[in-house]
Parts: sequence; structure tokens; C-alpha cells
Amino acid sequence: MRALIALLLLGAAPAAAQRFDSNAPIDVDAGRIDIADDANEAIFSGAVVIRQGSLTLNADRVRITYAKDAGGNPQVQRLDALGNVRLRQDNMRATANSGIYDVNARLVTLIGNVKMDRDSNHLEGARVVWNLATRTSSFDARSAANPGGRVTGRFTVPQKQN
Repeated sequence: MRALIALLLLGAAPAAAQRFDSNAPIDVDAGRIDIADDANEAIFSGAVVIRQGSLTLNADRVRITYAKDAGGNPQVQRLDALGNVRLRQDNMRATANSGIYDVNARLVTLIGNVKMDRDSNHLEGARVVWNLATRTSSFDARSAANPGGRVTGRFTVPQKQN
């Protein structure tokens, strides 16, 4: 049942919608950047906005970890977002306390007070893992503080014509 609900809310977009391009460059806009090149990380703060293709991530602070290619150029591996995390893609909107984007695995994990809307459908839980490649997701309400937690949702139904 949980898989069906997630599919209804977060399933494949209509054919007219553009699929996510995980190979698109990642653009960052922030008030400040601190680079620790020896640690292969950059920390962005101050109303951070990150865009990759049709995906937009907003947060108070984002730490980007990277590996260097043979030429010494940074290649983004992971983004860790903290504070007022908002994620948007096409007609999907989500908020959470924190988020992780594993660039190589193409997985976004939102954690803490997760709320996700698609059109007029709504889900809430403690954690969601969203696969950008397959456009599937898994919602979970359990946490250490609330092991019996539940996912809640509201879905619209087609209106009957008289």
C-alpha cells in the first residue's frame, strides 16, 4: 500500500514533462563559500540555492564534498543541506530539516519533518529517499524518537460529473 501511495504522489511525470538530467552541471548561489581543498569540501552558507537541470534545492547551509579528476578539477560527489531545506522539481515540492544528495547514486534523502506536495496531493513523514533516475521514492515515518511513526497523506480523487 505504501508503495502504491508513493507511486501515486511521486510516480513518473506525464510524458510532456522533462525528465531529470543528472548529468547537467550543478550551479550554486550563496552568500558565502568556505573551501577546504585539502579535505575536498566546500561549505556554502547564506540562503543557498542549488540548481541542476529541473531540480532546485534551497537551504541555509550546504556542504559539498568532491573528488578531483586526473586534471585536479573537482567533481561533485555529495551535497549535505542543513536548515530550511526545500526541494523542487517540476510540480513536486518538498521541505525538510536536512537533506543529502548522493550525486553518483542519484539519490536524494530528506530527513526530519518531511512534507511533500505534488499538485494537490500531500505526504508527511520522517524520511524520504527519492531516486532521481527512476523517479521512485520511499517514505518512512519511523525514527529513533518515534519508532512507531506513521506516514500520513491526502490524495485528490477525480470529481464525478453529474
